Amino acid sequence: MAAAVVAALIVVVGVMISKRLLGVRVLTPDGASAYGSAATTGYAISAAVAALVATLLLYILMLSTPEPTKFFGWIAGLFTVIITILPFTHSADLMEQVATAAINLIIGIAIVSLLASIGRTAIDEMPDPEPYPYEPPRGHEPRGYEQRRYERPREYEQRGYERRDYDPYD
Repeated sequence: MAAAVVAALIVVVGVMISKRLLGVRVLTPDGASAYGSAATTGYAISAAVAALVATLLLYILMLSTPEPTKFFGWIAGLFTVIITILPFTHSADLMEQVATAAINLIIGIAIVSLLASIGRTAIDEMPDPEPYPYEPPRGHEPRGYEQRRYERPREYEQRGYERRDYDPYD
């Protein structure tokens, strides 16, 4: 829901900057004025709906895909490319097309970045139910590192072995 509000506000701010500061109209149906009209409201509602649809897509991917944020990034990124190119398919002034494409690009980047970052934090890592492939024996209590006692080599106990207390190579 918050991403939808952000997307709608980006439209309103983008239209205000484009119309009032730069003097460039944003593409609207039938060439109507975009500032303060129903066209701005429709544009903002469309951006909010796109953010809600992207949220639903991310939720479905989180339920069904092993790495949902990667797939969401690709799908939403390609959708952002489409909505950025879309204004250039209409016959209008080039500056109006560029202004509309810039607003669409910013909307797409905002939706992708917000939802992808929130999607990463929403995924719970499931702990491994059995961390060890085997069951420790009964009565075994792990105590950390234990030093092994020195065991005498078996060759001293063998028959015919003579122990020398001196070094024969001196």
